[in-house]
Amino acid sequence: MSAALGQFLRKRNDETMFEEIAALAQNTDQMFQRAAQQLLESGELHKLFDLRLMECRHRLALPLEPGGSLEDHAEPLRSELETSYLAACREVGQLFLDRGQAQEAWNYLRAAGEKDLLRKWLASVVPDEQQLDELIGLALYEAVDSERGFAWLLAQRGTCNAITQLESLAGQLPAPDQVACAALLVRHLHEELLGNLRGHLERLQQTVLGFDSICAILDKVPSLVEGGAFHIDTSHLATTVRFARLLTEPALLELAIDLAEYGGRLDKDLQYPDQPPFEDLYPAHLRFFRALLGDQVEGAAEYFGERARRVDVQQHGTTAIESYLILLMRTDQAERALAEYPEMVPHNCVLSPLAPSLLQLSQACNGWGRYLEICQARNDLVGFTAGQLLS
Repeated sequence: MSAALGQFLRKRNDETMFEEIAALAQNTDQMFQRAAQQLLESGELHKLFDLRLMECRHRLALPLEPGGSLEDHAEPLRSELETSYLAACREVGQLFLDRGQAQEAWNYLRAAGEKDLLRKWLASVVPDEQQLDELIGLALYEAVDSERGFAWLLAQRGTCNAITQLESLAGQLPAPDQVACAALLVRHLHEELLGNLRGHLERLQQTVLGFDSICAILDKVPSLVEGGAFHIDTSHLATTVRFARLLTEPALLELAIDLAEYGGRLDKDLQYPDQPPFEDLYPAHLRFFRALLGDQVEGAAEYFGERARRVDVQQHGTTAIESYLILLMRTDQAERALAEYPEMVPHNCVLSPLAPSLLQLSQACNGWGRYLEICQARNDLVGFTAGQLLS
């Protein structure tokens, strides 16, 4: 077919469509249905959205051109408009998903609060290189499915890129998403480091059978890390061990201990200091992880408690305080944490969502009397009211 003939046929089809729409003007339901069908067939989904809103305004006897906001209308009109708007968002968002246009879909699904639709779609796709960055952006940066997005990032863009992105997003992602990403990172780095150590043993023509942990290898062949030798990017190791503080599963904590043990056996020049209470990076983390698994809990509590009590929050932030409270909460010492809370947490100091709140500590140990005292002493009327409801 020549280009001229194709253009002529398209023009004729357009004219026929406009004639059909004109013929249905007296039956508006059919007219809107036919127009929607045509826009759907031609893939003009943004226009379909506009048509759905026009259809709603016509049904409600409102001006056809949009203007103002929902707040300009009284109930029940406002609710009807909102319901139609959200329905149009869901319809068009799903249609874009059906076409594999995830970003366009999210522009509508986000407005409709339909994150689950996109999450289910992401679970069904295998991203190719062309769409990978877009899908990672939606899954991770938009927090639609952070764990899946971070897994794609690790697998396709490498550890360095993934760690950089996770560090930049850590304060923005919900706490459960941070935990999920930290778990992926710990598994990934542990597998990589263990493989590198086994490869080193093979080059030395030593057996690797039976070595299922990093510690087992280093206990057997400590010379692997002598003379400044290392088997993985040491900055990646340090960052991964820090993120491992988010973990709660015993199996993952065991992997974190394996990583921290390796770091602690490296040359001192390769062990970077961290913020309090983890100035002594790997030994301090080993104390923390082992205590969470029930090993030397009291010694760890004294160690982190002493550092939390003397930390300069203005200079070093709240990590020392939060780490101590987390340790006590997760080792069934919420009552102790509640008793020390007024001294430990400065008035008007805002802790991160990762730390147990005063309310959570009180719920864990049924310490409502102490909770109410603290709220009253801090002039926290909202917290005091919550305590009256829950105690």
